[in-house]
Amino acid sequence: MPHEYILGAITLGLVIGSFLNVIIPRLHHSESGIFFGRSHCPKCFKRLSITENIPVLSYMCLRGKCRHCSKHISFWYPAIELSSAGLFAAVAYQANSLEELLWQLGLFSILLFIFFYDLRYKEIHDAVMIPGIVLALIGSFFIGDITSSLLGSAVGLAFFALQYYASRGRAIGAGDMRIGAFMGAVLGLQFTLIALVISYILGSIVSITLLATKKATAKTALPLGPFLVTGTVIAFFYGEQILRWYLTI
Repeated sequence: MPHEYILGAITLGLVIGSFLNVIIPRLHHSESGIFFGRSHCPKCFKRLSITENIPVLSYMCLRGKCRHCSKHISFWYPAIELSSAGLFAAVAYQANSLEELLWQLGLFSILLFIFFYDLRYKEIHDAVMIPGIVLALIGSFFIGDITSSLLGSAVGLAFFALQYYASRGRAIGAGDMRIGAFMGAVLGLQFTLIALVISYILGSIVSITLLATKKATAKTALPLGPFLVTGTVIAFFYGEQILRWYLTI
């Protein structure tokens, strides 16, 4: 894609990241005005001005503190904004058309939501997940491979449904089934399998590390969503190379 598209994607990523910072806690706490209410400080609830809502820059200028109450502003805010900008730039770099780019940016917005919402609250919200699955399937019908997306979605859903019902909800949460369906719709059948393998390898490494350092116990619940999103992102960008490497061995 042209450089101006990449710069535009970075700017849009910062804006979407700022938007995610607003809706993630509001959805969790069921606040009114979830999508259109004015931004406010989470500590003193003072409404923020336009200059206080500039992604990343306002955090740096305020030195991570609220201008009204001087309390610390969580590093979640710039982390989400910068993550969004970086991923959006990567998506724009490899997109083949403007239509594909816009569709993929929508999908990555949902992946970012899943990552940070589950990491923060250890749950998944259907207000974003269900529309996300629909968006992925509709886009694959017009731009991608709808057959592969439907098969991938079915496999992703079945993979987690078996674990959920076999463990009676103790091993994984019901929300992971919807993440599986979304992963499959985004990646298609082959890349979904790659993403699942990567996700579980990463989850195992982190779990073993936490147990070895005694920062967690066997009963500690870890959110699976961030690992599934990471696996999905890796498979999205490097699935072809990983598949070719696997077939050669």
